[in-house]
Amino acid sequence: MNPPIHLPIVTIQPDFEQVISDINSGLVPNESFWISCYKSGETTVHGKVHATLDERDRNLVRFEGQGGVDFKSAHDRVYTAACSGMRIEHTRTVLPTKSYADPLPLNASGQRRKIAAFDVAPDGSQFAAGYDDGLVYIVPTASSNPSVCTTSKAHLNSVTSLRFFPSSRALLTAGVDFSLSILSAEVPSPSPNSSGPTASRIDPVRTFKGHSRAVTSGAIISRGRNVLSSSKDGTVRLWDVPSGTQIRSLGVAGFIPALAMSVGERGEGAFSQPPDGEEGAKPTPFDEREVETAEKVVFCALNDGTFQAFDLGTKQSIFHSAAQRGSSALCSIAYAPSSSLVATGSNAGIINVYDTRSLGTPLTSFSRNGASVEELTFVSSSFGNKEPGLAVATEDGLPYVVGVRPEGPAVQAELVGTDCDAARCIRVGGSDGEVWTASDDGIVRKYEGLNM
Repeated sequence: MNPPIHLPIVTIQPDFEQVISDINSGLVPNESFWISCYKSGETTVHGKVHATLDERDRNLVRFEGQGGVDFKSAHDRVYTAACSGMRIEHTRTVLPTKSYADPLPLNASGQRRKIAAFDVAPDGSQFAAGYDDGLVYIVPTASSNPSVCTTSKAHLNSVTSLRFFPSSRALLTAGVDFSLSILSAEVPSPSPNSSGPTASRIDPVRTFKGHSRAVTSGAIISRGRNVLSSSKDGTVRLWDVPSGTQIRSLGVAGFIPALAMSVGERGEGAFSQPPDGEEGAKPTPFDEREVETAEKVVFCALNDGTFQAFDLGTKQSIFHSAAQRGSSALCSIAYAPSSSLVATGSNAGIINVYDTRSLGTPLTSFSRNGASVEELTFVSSSFGNKEPGLAVATEDGLPYVVGVRPEGPAVQAELVGTDCDAARCIRVGGSDGEVWTASDDGIVRKYEGLNM
């Protein structure tokens, strides 16, 4: 396999928009902010952008790049940065349109709690954040008061995964305590006369136990009569929601810890090869508690650097990638049935993208700076491109969107706003394909306009 392509990184002073706002409002006539460009194997470029208010149009701020960088305004709150010396074309630097802080007050050290798990409801009405102490908060996105929320002590310790049901009114949680739970996600309406916290406490309506190690990921099957879980115990388990019982346990090859999971329809032309392992093996008998499991495929990212796919209908392994010497653990995976693509991310910062119709060799392999790829999610299209994009959350706190193009990957946008705090979670939600991130600084950020 060819070595990964090294993609550039464009970083910008976190408060640069405040600098622009101060100039636009007339507080200062001019000011500068920094831009740095990095690429593995090349000399780093540290430049500045000098911003001044136009002498005639007092609503226009002009930018002059210095030190090898260029900077432009694309449209409202979206800018582009470039570095000709490093062959970095104008890349969008997208600011969050809304940020949500931790509902609880700062701790004794003056810091917010780190977000360990996150999801946004399919209808965009609310999001959920989970923490290392086992607490889960469900917050309405329309509220200007972050203290209006629903809270639950869903787990004994760290929450590892959150997934809303298709109805947006129930939430599947997973934790290090070997269990999963289902929470009601009916957020209370804020009281017009209340300025203080109005959090309501709820208990799980269903709990699933059976794993012998930490549960790493949860998934909803179709409308939600069945749910799925992956675990460090090397199993993937299918559960019946009405009874809270286990339907089936699928063992990963060698019971290697499964660190992440992604589920979707089989897809046309995918997995034409015979089942992984013994050809002609008899499928597992159907259980009457299963609902719409046929034609579903489960991808698992494994601790030994390989990934494995199961046919959820037959309960057979249909692919297991070859082990590579010195490969790093895969800690994230994303499956896009409509594009016939699956992407894996490692704790060494390498992303591989595969065609599900030919999984033996990746279509492309790339990295940025070696920071762990914490989570991946496909974007159907971004910035007017026909090719699918891949939104990436990384431990270095520099989330981005990369275009998966036939001619090779290219960074489409830098999602700015964090200041060296790891971005652990990334999601796509809403009808306009907004991208959401959750970071170690305890802030949830929403980015819009990526379909422009």
